[in-house]
Amino acid sequence: MKTVIDLDDELLERARRELGTKSKKDTIHAALRLAAERTERLDAIRELLTIDRDWGGLLEDDKTPEGRQDAA
Repeated sequence: MKTVIDLDDELLERARRELGTKSKKDTIHAALRLAAERTERLDAIRELLTIDRDWGGLLEDDKTPEGRQDAA
């Protein structure tokens, strides 16, 4: 379906860069998809947070190369 709308060009360009899309159509579709799936992502995060686990340091454990922990 074709729809004529007035778009904020600066905002559209920022969204395009953030989403890595090439066209206006792809950018708008990706942004709509993100908005439509937001609740599903939030529900998944909430479910993960109910798991009894110490989540502290998870990113550091997975991302810090051996021997570089003290480099900061």
